[in-house]
Amino acid sequence: MRIFKITLLTIIFSTTSLFAVGGIGLQLGQSSFSVAESSPESGIPGVTLTNGSFDGAYVFGGYLYIDVIPFIDLEVDANIRGNKYEINFENVAGSMEPINFAWASTDIYYTLRKKVFGLSIPFLAGAKLHAGGGFNTHVSTPLADIDMITELLGGDLSEGDPSAVEDNLVDYLKDNKIDASGFHFQTGLQFKLLMLDTFINYRYTIVEDVVPDASGFGSINLRIGFGI
Repeated sequence: MRIFKITLLTIIFSTTSLFAVGGIGLQLGQSSFSVAESSPESGIPGVTLTNGSFDGAYVFGGYLYIDVIPFIDLEVDANIRGNKYEINFENVAGSMEPINFAWASTDIYYTLRKKVFGLSIPFLAGAKLHAGGGFNTHVSTPLADIDMITELLGGDLSEGDPSAVEDNLVDYLKDNKIDASGFHFQTGLQFKLLMLDTFINYRYTIVEDVVPDASGFGSINLRIGFGI
């Protein structure tokens, strides 16, 4: 029995030691911002374009962190965030059915974070509060505008077939992605039980040209993963 207890404690100690090296897992979240309904001016009678409003974006991604460096943890996470909105277009040739389309962004965040304080149960569990910041990059889709619609209709904004907008929109967005980079600050609470690793993070991103008409946005993410 004594040998069994020693063996069990050895396994647990080894597990928690491995956990301390870093972690990897998945995350889900919600970004907080608002994009108002917009109607870009065409300057041509009978031609109208309306982009519907939408609030926030859903986030899905993965993360990896390493905490072998004294005092500082290194972290990288990659995400896809997005939401749906409607595009409506009308000209002399007619009107199209509203398109349910997606605003989307792919993001990579590089973060330096530091433990503020921590609590632990020897060999079993622990929790810590951390804070930090870093650099981020984004590739996002543009919202529809008059220049976009003009190109999709082959230059004939007044009498081009509105159905061509939907037919060509996906290819246009792929060819006209927006690249941006910025900075962020974050704080989070980490829980661990043996190799199970869970975070609740709040992050504020400062970046132009990602969210329309906004220079930044907040996000709350839940992470679940394993120590490595």
